[in-house]
Amino acid sequence: MRILKKRSTPITLIGNDEIYFVLQRGAGEGQILDPLPLERFMAGDLDLSDIPPEFQHHANSVMVVPDYWIGNTSFPFQSKKRSLADAFLERKLRADFPDTPEVGDFFEYFFHHTDQGETAVYAYFLREPMFFRIYDYLSGWNLHPRRITTPAFLWESQLKDRIPNFREGGKAFVHILAKECFLYFFFEGHFLFSRQITLPEFVEDSSDQLETLTYETNQSLYLFSQKAKAEIDRVYTASFGYVEADQLAESLGKEVEEIEGLEEALTQDSTTIGLPGLLSGLCMPDLSDAQKFLGISHKQMEKEQQWRPVQKMGIAVGLILLLLLVGEGVVLWKWSRPVGMETTSRSRAEAREAEMALRQYNEALELFLKESQRPSASKTIIHLASALPEDVWIDQMVVETEPSPGVELTGTVRASRPSQFRETLSAFLGGLNNHFQGARSLGLQDIEVDANNCETVDGSHTCAIALDFGLP
Repeated sequence: MRILKKRSTPITLIGNDEIYFVLQRGAGEGQILDPLPLERFMAGDLDLSDIPPEFQHHANSVMVVPDYWIGNTSFPFQSKKRSLADAFLERKLRADFPDTPEVGDFFEYFFHHTDQGETAVYAYFLREPMFFRIYDYLSGWNLHPRRITTPAFLWESQLKDRIPNFREGGKAFVHILAKECFLYFFFEGHFLFSRQITLPEFVEDSSDQLETLTYETNQSLYLFSQKAKAEIDRVYTASFGYVEADQLAESLGKEVEEIEGLEEALTQDSTTIGLPGLLSGLCMPDLSDAQKFLGISHKQMEKEQQWRPVQKMGIAVGLILLLLLVGEGVVLWKWSRPVGMETTSRSRAEAREAEMALRQYNEALELFLKESQRPSASKTIIHLASALPEDVWIDQMVVETEPSPGVELTGTVRASRPSQFRETLSAFLGGLNNHFQGARSLGLQDIEVDANNCETVDGSHTCAIALDFGLP
């Protein structure tokens, strides 16, 4: 049972010649508007009043652009401070792309070590001039997206949960449709490049598609070895029956593995298969959680969003302190008059009472400030409910706020197959790490699974789990 309702996620999809507006309300739920031609959209002669108001000023808004609009490169960089890396990349990208200085506003990166053991920064950045024109036009309609991603980044988030050791070595993913094929290449868990291939018309007992696919894949494998200075460890595929994995393996001379359960997932409502061009190969999972996929944001807007909660909290704390100081001033003023006017023993007694009252007031103020810094049990329960997947139930939960804030809980997890246990627990841990930022990052080793307390009901398996973690 879900306690909190998911918010809608406005999504802008950019195809080869058209722009789509999609409103994603959850798994299997959504609304897609009629596509708008990019040429007319950029000319400014379209009425955008039919676009739902949820697209305006929405923190979860996402834009999906073609893979080739994104550039990627590595720079030597000794420090691992993000503030220094931000300034370095902004300056470096503006210098490398003088014709489109806006490149310095849209990038994301991660730190890594080169083969020589040196520290470097690997950056993804928007480089397509058309993107900056579209972004400016959307901003004029208050539709500017907060995060920009690509089909390859979305596939990366899906494959890392399905492929063991995805972050080790080189991996290739071949997504075969009726008339098109999409090749995605990843190195050490990160996207390197992709290709879109047009296939001959599918005809049973014909080898045309297989021959074309084999030739183009071999060319891409050679390109991968040049870029990564390494070879592909394994090729994975989702073929929908057009080209079987064993046929492709025999033709390539490499081991090809069909990803279990992926075709079933792609045929459900969580994808946009059926749209033309690049979008026909797009796997669109739940995009409401920014932690699940790589996204690029406008750096200035990202900083403003990060500082907005701090500013609000600062204003609130300032108002509270102002009220406390005003109250203290009123008390001081009231008690100072009789103390200044009376010199008798009675006035001295009243002065002592005033001093005691002030001491009690200061003690109450210290207690208030201490209590305000203590973790809130109600917020902890709300955050835990937000992170709770559909197949995890909590049987008992204890929230400690002092002396060592933390949470202890026991519950059960349900799955229809063994691999789903890991997927469900990973989703649960991802939600906890997202909502309890500042606490120790949780992993699967932190969850205790009682293998002796498992049972099977109506074809589904349930097991008891236990987890405890500290609060920030």
